[in-house]
Amino acid sequence: MQIKYFASVPYPEVTAQLERIAAAGLGLEIAVLDPHWILKVCELPMAAKLGQTLKEREIAINVQGPFLDLAPGSLDPFIREHTRKLFLRTVEIAGSLNARNLTLYSGYNPLLHSKVLDQWYEVGLPLWREVAETADRHGVRLCIANMFEEDPELQLRLIEGTSIQGTVGACFDVANAFAFSRRKINAWIGALAQYLYLVYLGDARNRESRPLPLEKSKVPYKEFFQVCMKRGLEPDLVFKMPAGESLEALQTIRKLGLGQLQIELL
Repeated sequence: MQIKYFASVPYPEVTAQLERIAAAGLGLEIAVLDPHWILKVCELPMAAKLGQTLKEREIAINVQGPFLDLAPGSLDPFIREHTRKLFLRTVEIAGSLNARNLTLYSGYNPLLHSKVLDQWYEVGLPLWREVAETADRHGVRLCIANMFEEDPELQLRLIEGTSIQGTVGACFDVANAFAFSRRKINAWIGALAQYLYLVYLGDARNRESRPLPLEKSKVPYKEFFQVCMKRGLEPDLVFKMPAGESLEALQTIRKLGLGQLQIELL
């Protein structure tokens, strides 16, 4: 079982965190979140230069795109178009960085969309298809992540609706599922298995989506790894916490016997 662990670091902090991440043997998820920076500031040659540096150091790269107040399936065309521009530009940035995967959240909010779900899906699908096709041209795999979904069915519907086999998959956000879904973690993994490229490892207590140290987790991580082993799944695992805590989380997993070398002992 060849699982790769990633630390998630905002783009402006990558250079400062690079040495400690490289020393730990972690991959790097670069969080590209600021709309102004994405649309007005970022220069693709500079992103390509950083991507080349990371490639030369043999550091695997993923990218997380923006999500705050974005809605690919918004019934408001202005919000939808703003989301489209941000997503497409983020694909270009991810391609310049030589990223393997780009994670974008579905943008589903049950308070707004649950009663117009079919409309939400239909108006958003052309946007997702355009993003998926653009990502494919840039050699990047698109991963659609769960936000407030109560089950994985909507994720599956979006993934399968893009119609680009093998280039669109799922990112399973554990903390979001724990906070907003009644489904067991293993049920999510089972449903998303054939599309599962990425898993976000964080934690939440009292059904609040707030990252916590893994050693205090209520999420059944040992069971999660067992399910991945039984199904032969090898998603990238991303620690969704500050870089220093990511290093501690990696040590915790190794201490629990869940590291790559000890995982057979489960």
